[in-house]
Amino acid sequence: MKQGTTLFLLMFFVPWMLHAQEAPQTISLQQAVEFAIKHNKELQSSQMNIDLYRQKVRESVSQGLPQVNGTVTYSTNFNYKMDFGGQAIKMKDQSNLTVGLQQLLFSGQWILGMQTSKIAVRLTEQEVETTELDIVENIYNSYYTVLVSERMLDILRQNLENMNEIYKHTDNMYKAGTVEVTDVDQIRINVGQLKNSLLSMERTVAVNYNLLRLQLGLEAGTPIKLTDALNVFLENDKSARLYVEKFDINNLSYQLITTQTELNKKMLGLEKWSYAPTISGNYNFNYKILKPALDMSPKHTAGLTMNIPIFSGLQRDSKVKQAKITLEQSYMQKSLLQDQLNVQDEQLKFNLKNAMENYNLQKENIDVATRVLKNYQRKYELGAVSSLDLTQANNNYLQAETNYTEAILSLLQAQVSLEKLYNQLPR
Repeated sequence: MKQGTTLFLLMFFVPWMLHAQEAPQTISLQQAVEFAIKHNKELQSSQMNIDLYRQKVRESVSQGLPQVNGTVTYSTNFNYKMDFGGQAIKMKDQSNLTVGLQQLLFSGQWILGMQTSKIAVRLTEQEVETTELDIVENIYNSYYTVLVSERMLDILRQNLENMNEIYKHTDNMYKAGTVEVTDVDQIRINVGQLKNSLLSMERTVAVNYNLLRLQLGLEAGTPIKLTDALNVFLENDKSARLYVEKFDINNLSYQLITTQTELNKKMLGLEKWSYAPTISGNYNFNYKILKPALDMSPKHTAGLTMNIPIFSGLQRDSKVKQAKITLEQSYMQKSLLQDQLNVQDEQLKFNLKNAMENYNLQKENIDVATRVLKNYQRKYELGAVSSLDLTQANNNYLQAETNYTEAILSLLQAQVSLEKLYNQLPR
């Protein structure tokens, strides 16, 4: 009985102890990016397309390589006898082994198809790069979002502790008869609101961590701890540098549509080559396993075949015209994208400029709101202001902190957007 109890306790406590001793995974922003590139499920699925299209290239190449096929046949006439003027000849069973070799000698469509397949692989690689860039952008924004939400959580905790001290002080003053009960109630209401805000922010932080885990490719509940401090990303001149940098149109989006245009051009050529003849050669070796009485077929045969397209009911003409329209659309889309990227560059720089100015303004407001709150706290302790005045000053301070936190996130996200446009996000 004693051994059974001990075993039960070990089964209960050992998993708990192992979980308690599990250290959280510390991760910097750069480590998060590198980890996501290796483990993000969306990116892994996208990378498989590269191998898929490389196999399609091999398939295209194989169509122009020698094709060897073997055939074994057997036929019987069930001992049938042919009558030749009173003389019966028994027909023997027959069995043949045939080996055939076919070789494509000329096909414009095959040659151009190989080139098209290779361009398709390059296009797929660029699409994977685009997916990777989107994931890196998401990691940056999620990392920043977690940091700013944790900052706001710390501020709420500190403010709640401060208001709890003021509440205790106010309650003691009420008991001493120096303030009214409405002052105590006012501070109590403010403390309750702060507790609700704190709980809400804790849930927000948890949600932001879960989003980051999802983008990293981690399982739900995996403990992680961010090692980079928020001020590390603010104490640099990145915003000023990005704002004056000249935009190079040849970013990933432009490269992608350029490759797509090149692919469509090859597709047009592919359809035009459908009018050209194709030439192929063949060789066959025929070995008689069971021979008939009279066998005149040769063992070796070879030949050439030219397939000449003559008339296809205007199908080829329609396909060529479709390919021309698709190519013209590509040129239009490429020109449109160039205009859009230039407009996007101006818009993102405009957003960055606004974010920089708002950040500096909210940073000054924080200093003002902090001084005002401390001043009101001293006056409240001296009885020079009411609890309502103190509560209002505290709410103004929290609003200033919220505005400043949002300004930080807006500034960092504006930087990320421009870095993505300029292909400067570290990967």
